[in-house]
Amino acid sequence: MNKRILIFGSGVIGSVYGGLLAKAGYDVSLLARGKRLKDLQEKGLLLRRAMRPQAETETVGVRVVPELCPDDAYDYVFVTLRAEQVEEALPVLATNTSSCFVFMVNHADGYDCWESTVGKGRVIAAFPGAGGRVDEEGKVFYSLTSRLIQPTTLGEPDGSLTPRIRELHRMLLRAGFPTVISRNMDAWQKTHLALVCPLACAIYCDGGNSRTLANNRQVLIQLSKALRETFAFIHRSGIGITPGKYRFMRVVPLTVMRFVLSHIYASSWAETFIDDHTRHARGEMMHLTEALVALAARHGCELIELGRLLPHHSR
Repeated sequence: MNKRILIFGSGVIGSVYGGLLAKAGYDVSLLARGKRLKDLQEKGLLLRRAMRPQAETETVGVRVVPELCPDDAYDYVFVTLRAEQVEEALPVLATNTSSCFVFMVNHADGYDCWESTVGKGRVIAAFPGAGGRVDEEGKVFYSLTSRLIQPTTLGEPDGSLTPRIRELHRMLLRAGFPTVISRNMDAWQKTHLALVCPLACAIYCDGGNSRTLANNRQVLIQLSKALRETFAFIHRSGIGITPGKYRFMRVVPLTVMRFVLSHIYASSWAETFIDDHTRHARGEMMHLTEALVALAARHGCELIELGRLLPHHSR
């Protein structure tokens, strides 16, 4: 149980994973900077379950640190940064002596670029199953996604089932996170981009939020076309739709998809897991969308329908 964990990034995801792992008995340090560092030092880590009216705010005991020094050794370092922030952090991670860096970051370009800097065998690919927001007082409102929808997912870059992956899986389950191991995280993450990039771009195209998009028939139709297109690309490119439950996205009738999307966007679930992140992390979502478009181009595919949702497109 005396595993030492560093959470490298103290936004919603870092706070939730750090807080619940600490509650499960692990020795957790949370790296923060700026206003977030000050809030954590003065008030502690404040967590409250969203979508549960009776939930109370918890103060979770974690160690707060302002930096990662080369000799700070941890059993696991969870990298919970936004996608566009990772490149700047890689040199800092590379100089540290820890052996396992769990990148809870979406990515379209495989893991060679991370391993070439951090070191071969030190990277674990993962993606969180949580969402929420941090309010002005530093309180984190969060929810966990179910195993059926999108559990915390992790795996080795080469797909092998190693002792550290099994251990990490057990640790996350013990902390209360629905968690699965993927034997092909690269395909999993590219499939995830095929889903979330159109979902986010539709909100930007609408110009409002998830609730207003739910009633925007024109954008929902375009979103349905974009989703069919991105999943068709993942299939035809040979990447492979992973997990297989999303294969229906290639063939579901557009009218049915639009109807379902309208109900999803009108829900409180969408506010927590889609809207909050999409509107507060526009830079990351555009960075990932550009990466998905570039990936498709390398496979000789132009994502025309997705392009019609992008801000620069003339409608």
